[in-house]
Amino acid sequence: MTKKQHFKRRTSWLSNSLWTFTIACFVTVSTAFAQEANTIQGTVTSSSDGMPLPGANILEKGTTNGVQTDFDGNYSITVSSNDATLVISYLGYLRQEINVAKQSLISVELTEDLANLDEVVVIGYGSQKKSNISGAVSTIAQKEIARNPTANLSNALVGQSTGIIATQRSGAPGEDASDIFIRGVGTLGNASPIYVIDGIVRPASDFNQLSSNEIESFSVLKDAASAAVFGIRAGNGVILVTTKRGSQGKMEINFSTNFGIQQTTATPDHLGSYEYAKLYNEGLANAGADPLYSQDDLQKYLDQSSPDTHPSSNWTKEILKNTAVIRQYNLSASGGSEKLRYATSASYLNQDGIVPGNNFKRYNFRSNIDADVTNTTKLSFDLSGRDEVIDNIAASDPVNSNNNIFRQLSWIPPIRFPVKWSNGTWPGNPVYGSLPENGYRNSRVQAFRGRIQLLQQLPIAGLSIKGIVSYDKTFTDNKNWTYFIDPFYTRGSAGTFNEQPRPANSLDQNHNDYQSLTMETHLNYEKTIGKNQLSGLLLYTQTEENWNFLGAFREGYTLGIDEINFGGAVNRNNSGYSGSSGRQGIVGRVNFTHDDKYILETSFRMDGSEQFAKDKRWGFFPSATAAYVISKEKFLESSNIDLLKLRASYGILGNDRVGGSRFLYLQSFNVNGAAVFGNANVEPSITEGNLSNPNVTWETVKKLNIGLDAILWGGKLSANVDYFSDKRSDILAYRNASVPSLLGVGLPIENLAKVDNSGIEFALGHRGSITKDLRYSMNANFTYARNKLVFIDEPIAQNPNTKRTGRPLGTQFGYQDLGLFQTQEEVDNAATQIGSFVGPGDIRYEDVNGDGEINDLDLVEIGKSNTPELIYGYSGRLTYKNFDLFFLFQGATNVEQYYTNESAWPFNVGAGARKVNLDAWRPGNTNASQPRVLIDPDNMNQIGNSSFWLRDASYLRLKNIELSYNVPTEELGLKSIKGLRIYINANNVFTWSKIPNFDPENGDRRGWDHPQLQIFNAGVNFQF
Repeated sequence: MTKKQHFKRRTSWLSNSLWTFTIACFVTVSTAFAQEANTIQGTVTSSSDGMPLPGANILEKGTTNGVQTDFDGNYSITVSSNDATLVISYLGYLRQEINVAKQSLISVELTEDLANLDEVVVIGYGSQKKSNISGAVSTIAQKEIARNPTANLSNALVGQSTGIIATQRSGAPGEDASDIFIRGVGTLGNASPIYVIDGIVRPASDFNQLSSNEIESFSVLKDAASAAVFGIRAGNGVILVTTKRGSQGKMEINFSTNFGIQQTTATPDHLGSYEYAKLYNEGLANAGADPLYSQDDLQKYLDQSSPDTHPSSNWTKEILKNTAVIRQYNLSASGGSEKLRYATSASYLNQDGIVPGNNFKRYNFRSNIDADVTNTTKLSFDLSGRDEVIDNIAASDPVNSNNNIFRQLSWIPPIRFPVKWSNGTWPGNPVYGSLPENGYRNSRVQAFRGRIQLLQQLPIAGLSIKGIVSYDKTFTDNKNWTYFIDPFYTRGSAGTFNEQPRPANSLDQNHNDYQSLTMETHLNYEKTIGKNQLSGLLLYTQTEENWNFLGAFREGYTLGIDEINFGGAVNRNNSGYSGSSGRQGIVGRVNFTHDDKYILETSFRMDGSEQFAKDKRWGFFPSATAAYVISKEKFLESSNIDLLKLRASYGILGNDRVGGSRFLYLQSFNVNGAAVFGNANVEPSITEGNLSNPNVTWETVKKLNIGLDAILWGGKLSANVDYFSDKRSDILAYRNASVPSLLGVGLPIENLAKVDNSGIEFALGHRGSITKDLRYSMNANFTYARNKLVFIDEPIAQNPNTKRTGRPLGTQFGYQDLGLFQTQEEVDNAATQIGSFVGPGDIRYEDVNGDGEINDLDLVEIGKSNTPELIYGYSGRLTYKNFDLFFLFQGATNVEQYYTNESAWPFNVGAGARKVNLDAWRPGNTNASQPRVLIDPDNMNQIGNSSFWLRDASYLRLKNIELSYNVPTEELGLKSIKGLRIYINANNVFTWSKIPNFDPENGDRRGWDHPQLQIFNAGVNFQF
């Protein structure tokens, strides 16, 4: 349709040139390698279990000639002479050098390098050997993330590693990111971690919309020692990602594609009109009222003999699709010479939604180039970008465009409208409101990321200087177009159909231009003296951000042209603002290791933020850590203990994210409403905002971590355990509770609240082989984090049971239920309940203070937060020859979700009812799960919060399962294909939960969240 084409026609630099640029890169670099005449073939396997090692590097020593093994560990390389030497290497294994000596077939078994102890792990502004890390750092392998077919990267992390507590609240395409917390929630404000991609702090959306094929490594920095170098922004932890880079060798091209079918994990089961009407009559009878629906009405609802007057509409079935499709395509190439290395990739995602007209498209592009300008100078040039578009219907309610479709599914009862009138016209029902031709809500994000790095080795041995400039540019456009083409009708009592005024046609459009410039200078030093290793870092960083927002709105469109200029002159308005921000930081770090046994590290960061007054702007965030590698002691050298390391760290971090407010040390003024002056001139009015606070500053987090790492029997068994304790003070909060409202102006925000957060993490892994061809591995992990509100401003309450101080954040308060009244005698002998009409089948509330009356003094703590305190995961892998089976179970507990209104009560202010409501108390069903039905919205069963409507949101989910087959391409004569992998996988396969109708992770109390989606997926990966 032309109204959507207008929005999509404005294609970006990224979507226009994405594939052209990628193909040009492939063609250009493919001419750089010529084949010789002397060919050697072979297989690279692991000596411990005979498992093929895909991606192992085979390099002709002293040259740039190199290849990598395919999925089955096979390789073929052409060398310059029979005297050549092959260098075979693989991450986590000892390198081997083999002289060719006229051999044409060379197979190699690589020996594991002390259970990957020399594996390099990326940390803040650097990297360290796994065995030398003294902080709390978790890693997730790229291949484990890639097994999950979900479109949003944040949804592939939970259950994979310790420290990550995550909940996915929505399954809407393009808007389905998980809420991620590192070691739980420790603040009243923003508790999200920061995301660092290739050394640059970037928004969460950049991380969420990464393609898993772009990732080289993934690390979670959890304690002060690992995160202190990010200072004022690291109080909530750091998620650190590096993207793939090229290596010396021939070009390797990878292409993968997959196709998936999506469906909801849970959908509310609403009553049809017959059951609805019967239950409604029961509710009236329980209140002593006459029935609303006669036997004739019930019969017509049952047999649908008069659909105009007695409809029975299943809105979920009529609107939502049973299945939706998701498709992904990925293309990448990497390789290079001794002087120039490259890695480039492009990907495309197309995800349909279960709602009509809902679709998410995403294009990703990345090119990382590394060049050795001289023997001492290295230049890196990175370009990446993405173009994403979310299409949605305009509204599900023709009267109220702000109502989302899932509200309508529960809000509109089945008896109110038919799907269509008998004459073929539309009623004003949710189906009519969800027609894609009535308009759209589209959003588009076009993001460009550029990074240049220059590394120079200085004349002093081990000393180098590095400069980095990073530039980010993001355009965000939103366009909401409402234009109802067809009218809707009501039906009169005489059977006539009356056309109704169509909703106002309107266009609401805005554009946001954001850019960020980061500049860094690193001074690095590394020195080895005998058994001692010393390294140091001194870094300066600064970031400047700028944004510019412009919006416009018009009504009264008479032509279906979705452009601002075609709107009416009445009810038109616009808005706009711009701003900038900046921060500076100085980082220092010193690491000392003696004999790989004793590890000491100290670091600091001085941060300056414009958020605060000049004398409060700079903060100092130090940390110190130590580790003792006990397994290096002589008495353990001959044992089966490969690694036994004790770690401890302590430090101070900060958090300056204050919920969107800026310059809290200055008095604020707001444009709010309008005033009339003189000759009826209407001018915008300016009102005073909250009082300023010149002493406001950042939150302070004091972090303690004690950990133990163990690897036994050559990596066959591994374990990690950590205890952590965070004490956070100076949390921004208001004194609104203790200061009377008579002051007449908003109180200033203060560094007021205090929260403690502590817990434990544990991970256990085992791998082994049953036969040479049958191998397995299994890993389990859990993270437990509980916080406590040490201080918050609270009034001196008459009821001490409702004090938040001393309890976890998110604690839920309400009336404690004692079950349902079973007899009138129980009602008469109980405390006076809430509501004027109380009888058997109603909820009985506890009289906590014993005064004989249920009131505010009986409110108590009834449940936990809807963010879980404990997250766990268990994964397993079974490999037989070329077959590979992987699964991941993930769960959460110590979490509760409150349900209210449409999600719990039948007939809530005219809403529908669900099948679970049929199990209502009645004389013949006294062991019911639901109270008796009452229509009055003020009845006692529907009062404020009560424990009756609180549900245990614990769950266990088969999060991911995958079966793959590595095709033996050489045996099949597919010489042009280096590797071929075929796989099927699924996401959110089964969920075990006590909550009916809703996914346990959905957090909306009224059940309006988009349900989560299952994905059943099949794909293929080619390696050329």
